[in-house]
Amino acid sequence: MSFAKPIIANRACIRWCRPFLVVVTLALVAACQTKVSDGRGDFYVSPTGDDANPGSSARPFATLEHARDAVRDLKEGGHRDDIRVVLRGGVYRLRETVVFGLEDSATGDQTITYAAYPGERPILSSGVAITGWRRADQLLAGLPPEAHGKVWVAHVPPELPVFNTLYDGAERLPRARGPGFHPTKDWQTGEDIDRFTLAFPKGALKEWDNPEDKEIVIRPNYAWVLNILPLASVDSGAGVARTAVPATYRQVQVRWVGDMLKDAGSVWVENALEALDEPGEWVLDAANRRLYLWPKGDQPGPDIVAPSLTEFIRVEGQTNYDAAADVPVRNLVFHGLTFTHGDRFRWESGKTGWGLQHDWEMFDRPTALLRLRGAEGVSVENCHFRNSGGAAIRMDLHARNNRVVDTVIEHMGGVGILMAGYGPGAKDVSRRNRILRNHIHHVGEILWHSPAIFVWQSGENRIANNLIHNTPYSGIVISGRIHWDRSGAGEASKTIRWDEVDEAFAMEFPDGPPERPDWEVREKFLHGRNNLIERNDIHHVMEVLRDGNGVYVSGTGRGNVIRENYIHHSEAETMNAAIRCDDDQHFTTIERNIVFRNRGSGNGIAIKGRNDVINNFIIGLGIDHDHRGYISLEESPVAGSVIRHNVLYATESEANVYFQRGLFGPDPHLKDTEADYNVYFNSTDPRWGAAHLERERRHGIEQHSIAEDPLFVAPLEGDFSFRPESPALELGVEPMDLSVIGLPEK
Repeated sequence: MSFAKPIIANRACIRWCRPFLVVVTLALVAACQTKVSDGRGDFYVSPTGDDANPGSSARPFATLEHARDAVRDLKEGGHRDDIRVVLRGGVYRLRETVVFGLEDSATGDQTITYAAYPGERPILSSGVAITGWRRADQLLAGLPPEAHGKVWVAHVPPELPVFNTLYDGAERLPRARGPGFHPTKDWQTGEDIDRFTLAFPKGALKEWDNPEDKEIVIRPNYAWVLNILPLASVDSGAGVARTAVPATYRQVQVRWVGDMLKDAGSVWVENALEALDEPGEWVLDAANRRLYLWPKGDQPGPDIVAPSLTEFIRVEGQTNYDAAADVPVRNLVFHGLTFTHGDRFRWESGKTGWGLQHDWEMFDRPTALLRLRGAEGVSVENCHFRNSGGAAIRMDLHARNNRVVDTVIEHMGGVGILMAGYGPGAKDVSRRNRILRNHIHHVGEILWHSPAIFVWQSGENRIANNLIHNTPYSGIVISGRIHWDRSGAGEASKTIRWDEVDEAFAMEFPDGPPERPDWEVREKFLHGRNNLIERNDIHHVMEVLRDGNGVYVSGTGRGNVIRENYIHHSEAETMNAAIRCDDDQHFTTIERNIVFRNRGSGNGIAIKGRNDVINNFIIGLGIDHDHRGYISLEESPVAGSVIRHNVLYATESEANVYFQRGLFGPDPHLKDTEADYNVYFNSTDPRWGAAHLERERRHGIEQHSIAEDPLFVAPLEGDFSFRPESPALELGVEPMDLSVIGLPEK
C-alpha cells in the first residue's frame, strides 16, 4: 500500500533542502551498500549447507548457531578485525532461540555482522509443517452444522509445543472465534466481581471437558485494553466463568460501549469447536494433540505451519536486578534478515504487577522475535518482520546506543518496537537508542492495544522519520505509568526497586516519605525523559479500540520533545487526540507538529499538567458528539504552560476552540498559561476565533493573538505552506516543511 504525500509546505526551503537531503541519503545508502554489496564474508551460511563444512562460500554452514560458534573460535584465536557472517537466501527453520551472549560480543572497536547476501533474502522461521491431514468425522461433538464435512484434522508433531497462531504460507489464519456477548455485570453493578470472574449470559459459554484449551478475549471495563485469558472453569447454571490469570480490570461490561461494541460484544471465546464456522479457521485440541482446520480450499495446502518459538534471536548480556551495573553485549549488527512465523507469548500466572501500562506489554518477557536484553551498540538494519503472533523487536533492561533503522515491520500480533528499562529506582541504563526510518504498519492484529512503538522507562532516545499506519490503537507511546503500590498488585508495581527508592527517600525525607509522593518527588526515578519524537508520519491509527492517540506521553520524566510530526487521517470516532500528555505528565514540549483530518474526542492536542504547545498546525478535524476541543486542557495544574504561535484552522461551526475542564479534579484554565501569538480561524463561522479572544483577553492572555485566515495555500488538500501575505508569518509563526517528515524519498 502506498500513500502519496501532500504537496510540500515551505517551498522556499525545497530549493535548498531537497538536494541536500538527497545527497546525504544517497551517501548513507552508498556507505551501507559498500559493506554488504560484494557479499564478502568470513563465514557463510546456507539452508542447503552443512555444519560439518568449513563455512566458506563454496561450503557454507547450515545454521546460524554454528556460524556464531565459529565466530567465537575466531575471536578466541586473537582476531580483532571486523567479522562478517553472510547468510544466503532461503528458509532457516529455528527450533531453539539463538542466543548471543558475552562471548559473542565484539571487542573494542570491532563490529560483528550477520548479513544477508546481496540480492537474497534469508528467512528465519519457527514454523513446523503440519502434515498427514484427513477429513474429520462429520459428527464431531460440538462442530457447527455448516462445518460438517469441511473440517480436516491432523496430529500435532511431537516436537511442537502448544501454539496460539497458525500460518498458511505468508498468511496468518484466524483462530475459531465464538459470537461476541456482553458480561451480565457492568462497571456500575459489578463491584463484587474480581478480576478472575466473568458473569455471562445464558448459552454464551458451556462446561467444556477441557476448558484450559479455551481463551477468553475481553475488553475488561475499559476500551483501551484487550485481554486474552486462559479459561479455568465454567459454571453454566450460575452463568459464571473463571480465568486462570486475572484481567487487567474487572471482567465487566466495558464503559463507553459506543456503536462499535453494541452489536459485536466486548467478550468472546476462542479455540472452541463450536466456534469453527468459517473457512480458514482452526482449533487446537492440546490435550489430545489434534489440530482441526476448515481450509479455504478443498483441502489443506502444503504450507500449513505452526510456530514453535516466540523469540528467535536473543542478545543477552549480564543483567542483574539487584546489581548496580550490568555487562552488555556490544556492537553486533543484523542486516537484511527476515523474521516470520513466531508465536504469541501467553500471560503467565504471575501476571499481576508485571504488565507495562494497562498491560499493553509485559515487563522483561520473551514476547518478541528479536530481543536485546543487556546490549549496547547493536544495530538492526534493513530487516523485515512480518506475519507473526507477538512483538517484532524489544530492548529490555540495559539497552544503550542501539539502532533499528530502515526496517519494515508488518502484520504482527503485538507491538512493533518496545524499549523497556528497569522499573523506578537508581538504575537508569536504557538510553540513547535510535529508531529511524522504519515502516511499521498493521501491528496489534491479535493484541489490539499494541502500539507501533512503545517506550517505557527509557530515555534520551530518538524516534524519527518513521512511517506508522493502520494500527488498532495508538501510534507511539512514551510511558512511565506505574502504580506505586507496595503490595505489588498495581500496574507495573512489581518493577519498582524499593530498596533504592527507600534509600533516596530516607535522605530526602528524614521524617518519612509522603504516603503518596507526587510527580516532583518521583520524577528522579522516572527514566523516560528527554526522548525526541520527531518527523514521523502517522496516519490511520486508532482503528479499533478507544481512547488512544497518535502520540501518547504519560507518567514519564521531564524533557520529552514531540516535534515536526505529521499526524493525519485517523478518522475513527474512538480516537482521543493526535498528541496527548496524559496523567502525571509534565514539562513536555509539543512543537511544530501538523495535525490534519483526525476525529474523536480530544481531536487535536490534549494536555494534563504543565506542558508546552508551540507552533503547531491543527487543521480540519472531524467533529464527533464527544468533541472536546482543538486544544484540550484536561487536568490541573497547567500553570506555566506555554501555548504560543499555534494555528487552529476549523472547518466546522460547532467545533470548540479549547476544552477547559478537569476530568478527575479541579478545572484547568487557559488563563493560567502563557497563551499568546496564536491564530484562530473557522471557515464556516467568522465569529469563532474572535469570540474566543474576547473571552480570554479579559484574563490578560492572548493579547497579540489574531482571529484571521492564516492564508495556507490549500490546507484541505494538504498544502500547509503560507501565502506570502499570511498574517501568521507576520505574527512569528514558523512555516512547516513536510519534505523532512516520514520516510526519505528513494
